[in-house]
Amino acid sequence: MIDKTLGFLLGELNGFLSTSFPSSEPHAVLSGLANPDGSVPLGLENKIVVSLANIERETAAVSSGSQIRSDNGDKLRVGLPLNLNIFILLSSNFGGNYVEALRFLSSSIGFLQSKPVFTPQNSPGFPRGLERLTIEMVNLNMQDLQNLWACTGGKYLPSAFYKARMLTIQDGWVTGRIPVISGAETKV
Repeated sequence: MIDKTLGFLLGELNGFLSTSFPSSEPHAVLSGLANPDGSVPLGLENKIVVSLANIERETAAVSSGSQIRSDNGDKLRVGLPLNLNIFILLSSNFGGNYVEALRFLSSSIGFLQSKPVFTPQNSPGFPRGLERLTIEMVNLNMQDLQNLWACTGGKYLPSAFYKARMLTIQDGWVTGRIPVISGAETKV
């Protein structure tokens, strides 16, 4: 679900940016900012780079145990869904053109500010399995920002940090079968 959610947000952002900045290529890409060897991935020049920065369990919707589901007359014990929030880093990678980097970052921030809630009703390509997705900007102090960029392995770029809530991971994992009692047998 994380990949579908980030892909969806990337598509929405590219749709918006293409109306403001017409181009045959997408303006935003989904990528890390550095390869495992420390090199910069190809294709990130002159792009808004959307990166997954962290995942956390949503504690407001914590549930434990399991639920019961019927399947062809059998009762199945199914694990409860896992509710997650993801943290997203938007980085504006425009090399030496700092003004262009700020312009694209400002437009990206403006888009997410204007549409902080995505639902199947307001977004035609909304991923199946999600009910609602809210996006909020997260403030980072200078120390947290420095730590974040150290973790990415990249050099600092103009950027914004967002929290997307709430993704539900539930693939219907069956954890057990419950035998169905069909009748009582009595012997005298």
